[in-house]
Amino acid sequence: MHRLHQLATATALTVFSLAGAHAQAVTKFVTGSSPGGGLDTLARAVAEPMAISMKRTIIVESKPGAAYNIAADYVAKAQADGNTVLLTFNVHPIAGALNPALPYDPVKDFRSVGMIATTPYTVVANPKMPGSNLKEMIALAKTQGRSPTFASVGLGTPQHLMLERLKAQTGVDIRMVHYKSAAAAMTDVIAGHVDFSLLTPGLSEPQVKAGKIKVLAVTSAARLPQFPDAPTATEAGYQGFVTDGWYAMMLPAKTPPEIVKAYNAALNQALTSPAVRDRILALGATPAPGTPEVLDKTIRDDEIMWRTVIKQQNIKPE
Repeated sequence: MHRLHQLATATALTVFSLAGAHAQAVTKFVTGSSPGGGLDTLARAVAEPMAISMKRTIIVESKPGAAYNIAADYVAKAQADGNTVLLTFNVHPIAGALNPALPYDPVKDFRSVGMIATTPYTVVANPKMPGSNLKEMIALAKTQGRSPTFASVGLGTPQHLMLERLKAQTGVDIRMVHYKSAAAAMTDVIAGHVDFSLLTPGLSEPQVKAGKIKVLAVTSAARLPQFPDAPTATEAGYQGFVTDGWYAMMLPAKTPPEIVKAYNAALNQALTSPAVRDRILALGATPAPGTPEVLDKTIRDDEIMWRTVIKQQNIKPE
């Protein structure tokens, strides 16, 4: 069976290599992340082995801004020849639900390649923020009549909407401050300009070790080994606001099926590489090889979930 899988993978990659012989020389992996961000790092981790297996030159291009919509719009309108690829995360299903006036359709204008990885989040705060964990922070905010400030990584991002759910669940007036990137949000938490944020473990861990921020909770089902003293959101009694994060690869909607198949085979092959796996695990994420159909279902389910939150909380695009 393993031998048959290898042959199928090799055939898919060969088909795309031949199909792309007359295409442009350089393939772009486009992200809405700033250089050095988690998505950018993931893109570079899979780009190298995929370039080798697909016999193509792949570069990673950052197009940050507009809650990651600039990158998505660019890929949606690109030629569907396999040379322009979107690497995105669980912000993707939210875009259309939040803003029907987008210049592209997040569902209809793309074809799923597959999931790259999944990740929990860490609720992190400035060390001076009252409360040693999420439960204490919420309790103190209620008794002291405080309105904690939350550093969102962008309006309409999963982190923003998760905190809108926490706000509704607790009744605490959490004030949202939107940033263009996770790095910018974390910088202001460290500086004490905002109280707390929701970040990936890979971004949080170095700053926690340096004593610049503290972890109030993690959104995983179990405590994370790198933060053994941080309770889960479930332990804190607020499991209803969390959802796993994910990273994925997509192509323009009119991309031929054989190219999609070739990309899926190359991506899954890359995710089995020990070197790639180690780089993903270092970010606090877990490799998640799979089929385009699995990603399609995830996107549909998330779109329904977030559309409900947006309606209930009356969230509007700026």
